[in-house]
Amino acid sequence: MDEDGIPEVLKTERMGDEVPGMHGVYGHVSPAMRADLTDALQARWEELLSQRAQLNPRSIVPVLDKLLANHRKATADTTSRLAPRIGHKKAGRGSTDHDPAR
Repeated sequence: MDEDGIPEVLKTERMGDEVPGMHGVYGHVSPAMRADLTDALQARWEELLSQRAQLNPRSIVPVLDKLLANHRKATADTTSRLAPRIGHKKAGRGSTDHDPAR
């Protein structure tokens, strides 16, 4: 909240504390302050969700997977569909691929 410039009186209220002294008596949280906090937290949430989607656009957690769905659509256009096929040959009897597990 410090990075987003949230007023001290709102930060203290959010943490469940009270501002001591005169500032605590006369300082009040306004609807505009709450709106600014909401916008700042939403922007952080969206940025972190985007960063998570870059790591892996899927999740086994259903709620998170649903949230990542919009980011899958955005990243699907930038991924190559050919990359998984490049350099891969079918393994079989005549394969010359080196398999360290064999």
